[in-house]
Amino acid sequence: MINVIIVLAVAAVILLAARRYLRTLRRGGCGCGCAGGGEARVVRPTVSDTNEAHYPYALDLTVEGMHCEHCLVAVETALDGLGGVWARASLPDRVRVLSKDPIDPAALAAAVEAAGYHVAG
Repeated sequence: MINVIIVLAVAAVILLAARRYLRTLRRGGCGCGCAGGGEARVVRPTVSDTNEAHYPYALDLTVEGMHCEHCLVAVETALDGLGGVWARASLPDRVRVLSKDPIDPAALAAAVEAAGYHVAG
């Protein structure tokens, strides 16, 4: 009898999880953990200085795990928060980082990792 109850409980959890995942996909989420939000457009972070001439250093990163606009915003926000850095991400896995100071790839990778993604290579 207890085995039947355990099997039914596990089946219920699996059905609820599948239902939630499908709802996330219908709202525009990608299943990567983002909510999807149902928003038509995602607002990207703003950088006060957008003159590329002020950023003499540049680096291209390959970031694994970005699947949607919400993922791009998460990575850009993490990198833009470093100060003196302006990052722009694009799908599927490219991030262009511009910096006013010499770039420390380890610091960029740490910021990306803290956002829940991984720098390849």
